[in-house]
Amino acid sequence: MHGHPIFKAMHATACCCRGCLEKWYRIPKGRELTSSEQERIVNLLMAWIENQKGIF
Repeated sequence: MHGHPIFKAMHATACCCRGCLEKWYRIPKGRELTSSEQERIVNLLMAWIENQKGIF
């Protein structure tokens, strides 16, 4: 997984765990992510990957 683009994206954007999501995006731990939060995270990850084209 360490070389996989999504692994890199998750860590580069602080979307790797609920602790980081809480710290950086103020999304509280202990509850399910809303559809809106999920969409926001996926969009952020995809934007980072798109921005990194040619690097992988």
